[in-house]
Amino acid sequence: MPLSDGRPSWLLRLVLLVLGLAACGARGMTGEEMQSLRGETRAMFYHGYNNYMTHAFPEDELRPLSCAPLTRDRENPAHIAVNDVLGNYSLTLIDSLSSLAILASEPEPPSSSFLNEDKTARDEEMAAARRALRDFQAGVELLVEYYGDGSRGPKGQGRRARGFDVDSKVQVFETVIRGVGGLLSAHLFAVGDLPIRGYVPQMEEGWVEDDDAGGEAGGEWRDATTWTDGFVYDGQLLRLALDLAQRLLPAFETRTGLPYPRVNLRHGIPFYANAPSATTDQADTCGLDPNGDKPRVGRKRKQHEVPEITETCSAGAGSLVLEFATLSRLTGDTRFERAAKRAFAAVWSRRSAAGLVGAGIDAETGLWVSPYTGIGAGIDSFFEYAFKAHVLLSGLPYEQDNG
Repeated sequence: MPLSDGRPSWLLRLVLLVLGLAACGARGMTGEEMQSLRGETRAMFYHGYNNYMTHAFPEDELRPLSCAPLTRDRENPAHIAVNDVLGNYSLTLIDSLSSLAILASEPEPPSSSFLNEDKTARDEEMAAARRALRDFQAGVELLVEYYGDGSRGPKGQGRRARGFDVDSKVQVFETVIRGVGGLLSAHLFAVGDLPIRGYVPQMEEGWVEDDDAGGEAGGEWRDATTWTDGFVYDGQLLRLALDLAQRLLPAFETRTGLPYPRVNLRHGIPFYANAPSATTDQADTCGLDPNGDKPRVGRKRKQHEVPEITETCSAGAGSLVLEFATLSRLTGDTRFERAAKRAFAAVWSRRSAAGLVGAGIDAETGLWVSPYTGIGAGIDSFFEYAFKAHVLLSGLPYEQDNG
């Protein structure tokens, strides 16, 4: 408590003294310590990554004890703890691409404070960075081999699927932040928009053969860069991200703007009995109308014997803006940014008089289901994305950013 004349009390003085003494005793890490920690980090990453690629790929994850592949629980569709995340599209590889890109950055030139860095260790770091770059590029090529290049022509068909045309019911939130987000960040690394120290892609416009590219007969012009092994990267990951995101759009076909929590990547949302498009032909259901923010409204279908859960959480509905806005800005397809902003606004508009949002909310009614609030699970990333979306989008010209 302050004294009557405004001076700090003895307790505050004591706290400031302790903090001052602690600061005097602090020291920064030496170059050798930083090199050692970087080496440990690389070793830990590669321990998991190499074992996944050896024992589990192309499945989603690696079981840590048995080293067996982990994929969807097909026998128990209600096992959402597993099935919400594992979409049967090599999720760990997508997760790992950005980590490989970060590890691929060559070490910075030693500063004056780190002149005593061990040269042998530095050479090892350089070799490790070059290896990580090769692994990043190999991972991109492998993903394209298994899931196609995201085009509509023959090259869009991979060994496992055409894009993400898989019969998997997944959680929208997890698929956006890990699937769409992982593909987008890896694409930005591949084209140099996110920097990898020592990697400078030479993006040049070139003719890419594609029998059904939607452009001139037999292909179209695309910006591309050729890697050292001859692979031509021309935006395959961006097109795959677009393919995946389009398969999520049916979940946003609600009257509230809140997305349904789950969607089938092949069939859409036939399991939500009250969905506006529940009885329309799924081939004609492609999400939001490109000419407006409101979803198309179809006929209702008969009630399922076991109603699907329509409750989502504030974090799940409101933490989609970063990925979807980035996708819209990169592709020019505005549906994703509009859908994500609409979902965020749908949560925020239902805040309490104190400015708080709840944990669970019904996507169909817009009513709060869980009566508690906080900054923990189910709510946390709503506030995180509010701030980060402001940083990402403020000042960028896109319909004057009227969202």
